[in-house]
Amino acid sequence: MSSEVVISLDGVGKSYPSFDKPYQRLLHTLLPGRQAKDEFQALRNVSLQVRRGEAIGIIGKNGSGKSTMLQIIAGIVQPSSGVVRTHARISALLELGAGFNPEFTGRENIGLNASLLGLSAAQIAERMDQIIAFAEIGDHIEQQVKTYSSGMFVRLAFAVAVHTDPDVLIVDEALSVGDIYFQRKCHKRIEQMRQQGCTLLFVTHAIDSMLRLCDRGVLLERGELVFDGEAKLAVKEYLRRLFGDNSPDTGDDGANDAAAFAQENTDDDELTAFLNGGHVDRFASRPGYNRDETRVGEGSAVTCDYLISSSHGYGPLVAARAPFKLYVRYSLPNALDRLIFGVRVCTVTGAVVYSSNTFVSSGQLYACEPGTVAIAEFDLRCSLLRGHYFVTVGVSRFDQTGSEIVAIDRRADSIVLNVLGDNTHAEGLADLEASISIGDRGIGRIRVLA
Repeated sequence: MSSEVVISLDGVGKSYPSFDKPYQRLLHTLLPGRQAKDEFQALRNVSLQVRRGEAIGIIGKNGSGKSTMLQIIAGIVQPSSGVVRTHARISALLELGAGFNPEFTGRENIGLNASLLGLSAAQIAERMDQIIAFAEIGDHIEQQVKTYSSGMFVRLAFAVAVHTDPDVLIVDEALSVGDIYFQRKCHKRIEQMRQQGCTLLFVTHAIDSMLRLCDRGVLLERGELVFDGEAKLAVKEYLRRLFGDNSPDTGDDGANDAAAFAQENTDDDELTAFLNGGHVDRFASRPGYNRDETRVGEGSAVTCDYLISSSHGYGPLVAARAPFKLYVRYSLPNALDRLIFGVRVCTVTGAVVYSSNTFVSSGQLYACEPGTVAIAEFDLRCSLLRGHYFVTVGVSRFDQTGSEIVAIDRRADSIVLNVLGDNTHAEGLADLEASISIGDRGIGRIRVLA
């Protein structure tokens, strides 16, 4: 990576007038100098430097200002304040069909779009066949673009963008359109461009794609840049703000301080701190915590903390087809017996994909003395495909008859598990790691096509 700065933002802001009534909008249009009563701040005082060869993932909730910032960098939108400097040829995939004339054919739009991106007529003619071959839309290339599906649109737009030798490639969610094969083809092309020194600005909600393609992460929230650093740490902070306690003043010993998540898990300090955490309830400070959890139980004990350990470190990121551990800490202030400790994993729609507990798995029940701190260690293998899953943890007990289970502190859907992986080899929820072979019997023969 070069030290040369190709994009610089200094105190950049963008505001849009906000109107209560339609006539106010009309007056503002007719009288541009008229000050709007209210303004919406889409971007606030953002400063950022992008160096040649960097791959930066830009993440944040919907409405955080990601697309606005990229539009300003690409020159599509002018900032309301601050200074933007660019020293590179920029190719941007921001909106489906931007720069395309719907009345033109695909071939004609290649010429139009490529010329807008800075190619000469000779360069366009030289690369026309390569662009058409990459897009893979067949005879539709000779049809009007207005007849295209969204997938065909993005195929053509991406094909043009990556064949114009850009210094900077801006991609805003475009790779989420199209089938998985074309998505993989796009990712491979981006990886090739990165190896050739192309700078990448990548907006996505697919965290695994960001971690694979980007080495730096920028997090926006309500128009402000709140984190700029290593991609993995940016994702951790994003998940903490998305699912954790995002109140700026929680009084929790600094556990919600973003700096606490800006340290690599190079040793077991975090695990040691968890194990020695005592009776304090720290769920709300954990990355991956779901504030909309459902909590039920008689309350004679507390499910007070959790920690996920995987190849991605400590946090809610887990690789598909890989082992991980879920640690849960319980505060047991009273003497209790016939205790059961359990875990359940559900999809976003509530379908249970896994559920077990200490009694089901081993037939064991537990008893505790007053003031006990118990630690459950769930050794798991992630057989789930890529996606988000909700985890329930808790402690229960059998009643005196031994016929019913009574919840003591069950925290339903309290943890959001983010499974990262490549879903190109299977579909559904679970990865059964199948090995498939095809044979034949009888006269005929079956063979693999070349």
